[in-house]
Amino acid sequence: MKVVSALWPAVRRRVDVPENGAAIGYYRGLRAVLWAMVVMSPLELVVVHHLLPWAWARWAHLALMVAAALWSLGFIASLWVYPHTVDDERLRIRFGGLLDVVIPVRLIESVRAERVSKGQSKLAEMVGETLSVEVGGMTNLVVRLREPYEVNGFGRVRAVRFTADDPREAVRQVTRYISHSETLGQDDGRAG
Repeated sequence: MKVVSALWPAVRRRVDVPENGAAIGYYRGLRAVLWAMVVMSPLELVVVHHLLPWAWARWAHLALMVAAALWSLGFIASLWVYPHTVDDERLRIRFGGLLDVVIPVRLIESVRAERVSKGQSKLAEMVGETLSVEVGGMTNLVVRLREPYEVNGFGRVRAVRFTADDPREAVRQVTRYISHSETLGQDDGRAG
């Protein structure tokens, strides 16, 4: 339901990013394909409508096509409304309303651009101790953790591979928040 519910914030031009955080987009490579599917749906509706000989089948097909169009538009909206985000406390790696992995920034040891194309069968899967979240059959960033971290649904993770539209800018943003988090941790240690 989170996919379709993304339509309302998208219409209002609201993106889910923390106030002191940064958005990291990841769907630029999918945009053309997704919009092509949405544009082709009415053509499919008309063709199939004329091929179906029964009125009840045409109405059922129309209902299914409307539901599919609503879900497709919601999915496209969710990719924009729910970008990856990073702030002082966490890095959120998302895929629309379908996936949301949270990694504490204090555990991030390093981040770097590194393109890997695997074409895995799932949106996200574990390979050893690395969680891989592909978009378009590839990842272009890798985040290494200082210690294993338990990610719900995946187990203990030492590294996360994911995709950003601009990997260099994503590395810069995450590194900035890692540095800021380390500075906050040192300040907290001196105050105690």
